[in-house]
Amino acid sequence: MGTYSRLFIPIFLIIAVVVGLRYTLLIESESASEQARYQSESQQFATWLATTLAPAALHGQAADMAAQLAKAANLNGDVAMIRWEDSEGQRRALAARPLGELRYPAWLEDLAGMQADYYLVPLPPSEGGGLLELWFQPARPLARVWQTLRQQALISALNICIIYALLGLLIFANHRMLRRLARATSAFRNGQHDVRMRVGGSLEARALATTFNDMAERVQGLLQSLQSEKERIEVTLASIGEAVITTDLEGRIVSLNEAAQALTGWPASRASGRELHAVLVLANSFGQRTLLKTMAGIYAGGGVVKAQNQSLRHSSGVHFNVEYSAAPIRKASGEMQGAVLVLRDVSEKRNLLQQMTWQSQHDVLTGLPNRNALAARFEQELAQAREDHSLLAVCLFDLDHFQQVNERGGQGLGDDILKQVASRLHDFAMPRHYAARLGGDEFVLLLPGQGSRAAVEEIMAQLMAVLGRSYRCQTQSVSISASAGVALYEGKEISADNLLRHADQALYQAKVRGRGTVHFFDADLDQQVRTHHNRRTEVREALEAGELLLYYQPKMDMRQGRIFGMEALLRWRHPKRGIVGPLDFLPIVEHTELIADIGEWVMRQALRQLDAWRREGRAWMVSVNVAAYHLQRADFVERLQSILAEFPDVPPQQLELEILESSALRDLAHVRATILACQQLGVSFALDDFGTGYSSMSYLKRLPANVLKIDQGFVRNMLEDRDDLHLVNAVIGLARAFGRGVIAEGVETVAHGALLMRLGCDLAQGYGIARPMPGDAVGAWADSFVVSPEWQAAAQLPPLHNLHEIGGGQANQLVLFSPG
Repeated sequence: MGTYSRLFIPIFLIIAVVVGLRYTLLIESESASEQARYQSESQQFATWLATTLAPAALHGQAADMAAQLAKAANLNGDVAMIRWEDSEGQRRALAARPLGELRYPAWLEDLAGMQADYYLVPLPPSEGGGLLELWFQPARPLARVWQTLRQQALISALNICIIYALLGLLIFANHRMLRRLARATSAFRNGQHDVRMRVGGSLEARALATTFNDMAERVQGLLQSLQSEKERIEVTLASIGEAVITTDLEGRIVSLNEAAQALTGWPASRASGRELHAVLVLANSFGQRTLLKTMAGIYAGGGVVKAQNQSLRHSSGVHFNVEYSAAPIRKASGEMQGAVLVLRDVSEKRNLLQQMTWQSQHDVLTGLPNRNALAARFEQELAQAREDHSLLAVCLFDLDHFQQVNERGGQGLGDDILKQVASRLHDFAMPRHYAARLGGDEFVLLLPGQGSRAAVEEIMAQLMAVLGRSYRCQTQSVSISASAGVALYEGKEISADNLLRHADQALYQAKVRGRGTVHFFDADLDQQVRTHHNRRTEVREALEAGELLLYYQPKMDMRQGRIFGMEALLRWRHPKRGIVGPLDFLPIVEHTELIADIGEWVMRQALRQLDAWRREGRAWMVSVNVAAYHLQRADFVERLQSILAEFPDVPPQQLELEILESSALRDLAHVRATILACQQLGVSFALDDFGTGYSSMSYLKRLPANVLKIDQGFVRNMLEDRDDLHLVNAVIGLARAFGRGVIAEGVETVAHGALLMRLGCDLAQGYGIARPMPGDAVGAWADSFVVSPEWQAAAQLPPLHNLHEIGGGQANQLVLFSPG
């Protein structure tokens, strides 16, 4: 029974007590009221009757009195009997009224306490005398009391029914509300966390539904948070590479992550609930006992325990080298919950240590000893050579143009060649010699116990022949030469590092002398090599410090009298020597990577200056000199395109690159392809110092340069030297025949310019026009420049078609200007 159902009995008892008390008081009250009324009416009736009977009694009319008594008995329903006696004691009349059916229960008489009344009324003598006796029965008062009780009982019964009906409705409503709550609670408990109660009905039902929904919302949020946290922990445990196992206080497994399942060979479904030592089996009994003892100590409240060098047996029988740490799991209150073990598989670590030990002494790609191993072996061989007073040769060599092989064939091709070189070296060295790889395409060969330099030269000749054979790589055969530098230990006190440095300097000399050769270290050249190295370093530092700058020399169209461009000329603002020309420092770096860095810097500076001039309204072209080493780089076009993209407002057509004829001698096809690719970008090319190099018809045909620049040496002397005049004229004719532009350098006088115009060359630059100047001075010079009147006059003369008509080789005696 529910709480409301259990209230029925006490409510009933309360009602019964209240009703009993009420009806007791009601009976007393009604009885008292009816008793008073009953007595009053009886007394009044007796008095009235005595008065009424007096005349008849006076005359002794007995019959009349009997009739009156009978009639009077019917007038009062409470009268039971009336009797009259005369003065002589004779019963003269009697009237009795029979009692009808009682209209009340018999027990009411005792409970109401109403008794029958008797009245004796004497008649005075004056009225005839006698005695009048009246007997009254309280039937009517009791009936009225009972009627009142019945009415009140009906009302009370109706009230009780209403009360119990309302209570029943309340119980039903609450029972229905509790059923809804039970269903919602059951659904929530079964995982339907989004279940909610409908808010409606009584205030209590709405309050209960609201409370449940609020609590369900909070619990659902908490469960979602816990689920997210659980998933995060599970993902974390699954993601980490270490095995994690948790146990309860009885040593049974609660959970284990994927790494632990893989390490032990036990899936989580089988391992959960098993004892730890049944799943985590250490191969030796000592380790197993240690594990059991460790876990017992932790369950007893101990701290973190770590163990190393343990052998774990997988369920398949495979053994792993592991180390583990065990720690207690406690609640926030400090109460123990269990333990957690973290195991690390160190099998790979041990293998890795062995591999790292090998790799620390060997080159991974080729398998040859590396620089570290070479250092130790070098010291041993050097010490042995000192002790034996023998000759020790240190041979350092690398592959010629290996970078180009890498760039054209890819890194895979380069690695294949390096492996074959290492294999040939290893086979050549045998047990007596020692081969190692320093890095890149550099290798070292130690030749201990040599008798003389001639013996070393013979061995090196054999080695160069071995390395010079073609290399078979996949489906192609690659031919590549090697250059070698050799340093000898001949008994003088020297360190291994210095010997290797000497071999490096000798290798540099071998490359300078044409590659594919062997060069022995010469102490007399050491100082010179060091000086070159120091100067290269100085130039590098100047570039990084911003000491390099550009001067600009104007280019002029003499016939039209206008400036159409500038040539960017490199200068070095030396902190001690002042402005230094390019011939004092560029030859030192022209065959190194530094020349490419300088070339890119020059292009950026020239484009930046072009951008500034464009904003001033000066649409000039600027030419930049490019070194052969820089032009022949495989990424030249890509780098140029990137530099042009840095200055989007400058049209590429305003940039011209000047190269020497010799730039294409090594690989004409590559240079031609590079020029064509640059011209596709809009950049034009000029052949600088044309006529001083290897000029030929086929050469000029295959190099798609836009402009030929006549060397200033020919132009400067053409007024005095007939041969130079013919050379200048021939270059102009070649340019015209091949459809190329032509410009003359070295125009130092007005006469030079006038003669060039008569020969058909209108474009010129030289001191006769302007000397090179800083970029910020060009604008002012251009604004103040005035074209020579003599050139304007020379522009009116006809061209020279036959130089043989000039006699005596005195070109300056020609009529160069129109007569005044």
